[in-house]
Amino acid sequence: MTDRSGDFLKNRSAAASFAVKGESMGSCPPFFTCEDAADMPTKDCANTRRDEALDWLMRVQQAPQDADLRAQLADWCSVDEANAKAYRKAERVWQLTGQLAPASAAPLTPAPRPMARPRRTRRWVAAALAACLVVALAPSLLLRWQADYRTGAGETLDITLSDGSVVQLDSHSAIAVDLAGNHRDVRLLAGQAFFKVTPDKRKPFHVVTKTLRVTVTGTAFNVDAQPGNPSVAVQQGSVNVDDGPANRPLASLVPGQRLSYRAGRAEVSSFSPSQAAAWRQGQLIADDLPISEVLEQLRRYTPAIIVLRDAKLGAQRVTGVYDLRKPQAALQAVLQPYGAKVHAYSPWLLVLSW
Repeated sequence: MTDRSGDFLKNRSAAASFAVKGESMGSCPPFFTCEDAADMPTKDCANTRRDEALDWLMRVQQAPQDADLRAQLADWCSVDEANAKAYRKAERVWQLTGQLAPASAAPLTPAPRPMARPRRTRRWVAAALAACLVVALAPSLLLRWQADYRTGAGETLDITLSDGSVVQLDSHSAIAVDLAGNHRDVRLLAGQAFFKVTPDKRKPFHVVTKTLRVTVTGTAFNVDAQPGNPSVAVQQGSVNVDDGPANRPLASLVPGQRLSYRAGRAEVSSFSPSQAAAWRQGQLIADDLPISEVLEQLRRYTPAIIVLRDAKLGAQRVTGVYDLRKPQAALQAVLQPYGAKVHAYSPWLLVLSW
């Protein structure tokens, strides 16, 4: 079987249409509706048929030119019209999670029916596909409504604001801008951004995340709105950081200082100012970080859903410099010291396990 996920992930700009351009994709159909009831006498039967349909879809997507495999699929569909209906619905859901190639026009002929994969695996894949829809669609639609500027997987964007300040948006990031009167406010809705602010003491510049409020008059700094662990890193000048919701001062930072805010506690550490936004050079620098935290950052750079199946694996720590331009290779490099692997079920679903 050929694995197309690597080639797809190398073409990072191709994924932008899903998260950035925001074309209407319509409502998400369920796998099964009331009209199917006559075909499926029990809930277990429906689940089994759905799982088998997804299993077939996975196989065909991984080997689209395999005539024997398509013949076997045709045989499975011909056994029961409900099988064919389940497969068509699986295709429709898959189209919403990615860009399913059109079905081949070549006729399918019956062939011996293959042995099914273990039920647990099929059900797990079905659950993962449902998660793909929830994770990919809901945040994208909300950001589209809120954001003035946003990026998709593998994209970056340079923005010059009306006051001359420059914002560089990282992958999977979004901002809303309000520059009017005597204030300059930018809300970092998702991801991270590097700011180079035009000095104006009469109009302080504010960057706001869900938990942090950064105030400057003119400086260069990076803000990461990562849920549960937002951070601010200063390259030039100085900034004041507050807990926005609590209206509580946290720290004043100077070049080479980074503030991380986790569980209501602020931690200030030192770093080389040149590494304030290493992502701008296509690098992810990890210094004794848990794999789970590294994955949170790598998720921004691929359109695929990344699933970590073992919490113990996520707790292992790594140190290294990883190439963000090749996110799947970076994932493999992160896991390699512990003998874990990346399993590509499709270009849109990567599962990490021992």
